[in-house]
Amino acid sequence: MEKYRGPTNQHSRMERRYFAQLIFGLILILLAIPLETFRMELGDVEIQQPIPPGGEDRPEPVKIQTNTSSAFAYLVMIVGTATNFHAMYRYRNNYEEIKESYTRPANIFLIIGLVITILAIGISYLSI
Repeated sequence: MEKYRGPTNQHSRMERRYFAQLIFGLILILLAIPLETFRMELGDVEIQQPIPPGGEDRPEPVKIQTNTSSAFAYLVMIVGTATNFHAMYRYRNNYEEIKESYTRPANIFLIIGLVITILAIGISYLSI
């Protein structure tokens, strides 16, 4: 929280920062879905072999199985979750400093952030 900012509009700056961090964390959590899709697509690769000299028929494509892991998708989910929980922690601490001056539905904002984060984790986890 910025010191000596004055009593006006402290809550709106905190809430904008809180929701911006929540959205960034949700984007990171949901980014695991396209990362996992990309990893799965890389798992089955067919390579066309060149036409041999003499004009013979082209050999059958060779299918290569790559050994990939979904660890990067899980890492992105963990970073997004940590970002959201850090945003909730900072919002709660900053609200404690100004709650005498302003009465805002801080607990509702925290519950909304928690529910949205858990839903995004569930969606990403089920798709991985």
